[in-house]
Amino acid sequence: MSKYSKIAIVGGVVLLLVALLYFFGFSQKKETYITDDWSMTYDPADKGPYGTYMLKELLDTTGLFGNFLELDDNLEEILEDDPAINDIYFFVGGENFLSDESTDFLMDFIRSGNTGFIATEEFPYTLLNLICYDPDEIFAAEVIDSSQFFKFSHDNFKGKRYEFKFVHNNKIQQKTWDYFDVTTFSLYDEDSLSSLGSNNHDQVNFIKIRYGDGQLFLHSNPYVFTNVSMMKRDGFQYAENVLRHVPPGRVQWDKYNLRYHSNRSSGDEDEGGGDGEKRESILQFIMNNPPLLWAFLILLIGAILYGLFKGKRMQKVVPPNESKENMSLQYINTLSSLYLQEKKHNKLIKLKEKTFLNFIAERYYIHSSKLDDKFFTKVASKSHIPKDDIIAIFKTFKRLERTAEVSDQALIQLHQKIENFYKNCR
Repeated sequence: MSKYSKIAIVGGVVLLLVALLYFFGFSQKKETYITDDWSMTYDPADKGPYGTYMLKELLDTTGLFGNFLELDDNLEEILEDDPAINDIYFFVGGENFLSDESTDFLMDFIRSGNTGFIATEEFPYTLLNLICYDPDEIFAAEVIDSSQFFKFSHDNFKGKRYEFKFVHNNKIQQKTWDYFDVTTFSLYDEDSLSSLGSNNHDQVNFIKIRYGDGQLFLHSNPYVFTNVSMMKRDGFQYAENVLRHVPPGRVQWDKYNLRYHSNRSSGDEDEGGGDGEKRESILQFIMNNPPLLWAFLILLIGAILYGLFKGKRMQKVVPPNESKENMSLQYINTLSSLYLQEKKHNKLIKLKEKTFLNFIAERYYIHSSKLDDKFFTKVASKSHIPKDDIIAIFKTFKRLERTAEVSDQALIQLHQKIENFYKNCR
């Protein structure tokens, strides 16, 4: 691959990654809303399109309500009832997953003089069964449309219509809008119903039910309380006026029953029961977190560059040259064998003496042209061989060098003395 081809490939990869970063990263800044997570959470802490963070802030700033509590457990365990104030059970969600026990506890809570506000498309059947004879007959035919106009029945709010458009993925789309059929809403004798709001065709979506000493507000279009609706002027004013119908008190927001809770183990929940939370893929999670997105892109670019510049065939590793072996000892052994075979014992003795002196010089760094007592003392000190044994070796050398004919036995004895030195020296 040529140099220019590599440059072209790298340039193309960089441009592709920049385009991906633009469409999946920087393009989010041009969106109308805070996030592209369009899941219907209705969570008061969620600032996304379908969260209810703005409604929570409105409750805190209207001045009509006191302390704000968030309920994160079954009502029978956590819902408070202070006789000195009006406690308000507050719920906004796509479906209310109240258990039968929690529903009974809530209705007793309302009957004792407190308030309930529930905005949902799916009311608990047990709750409806406690306030009317036939829960299956209280809803009108569904309306499928992309927008609706809502209004209030109270004289203080008459003459104003509030427009709502269903927005999903920043596009206006059709939606199912639910309404009550107040003509078939047959309550028990001691209870009463009031219509508080409807659409421009007088289909009711906001009612109040007098229940015992308390009152229950029901709204069938929770979408109007989401952030995406309240970002519009009509949506914010409509939500504010809905809250004005609710008597002042302490709000207890139920976010626990936004999701279904069962008695199954956590392992069973993972198979589909669960708490209904949205699960993101790994790539979606990375794309929704700019630091992770940058890290992923840098890793990808690094891998591509490594493949281009390090993936080519590399030169084989050159093995190191082995150091030359010292053949001098082998040469001496060979020469000694020749002298021995030819019966030249005198030359062999001189060769052995020279080899012995070389050994002492190389091992103990003792060089001397004069074999005196000082030399023997140094060799004995460093080799840890008795001084007398060393003197005996050199005396044998001198004696055999002066002998005309050296016997094999004398040569063997000299060899044994030298070998004894080699084996025991240090």
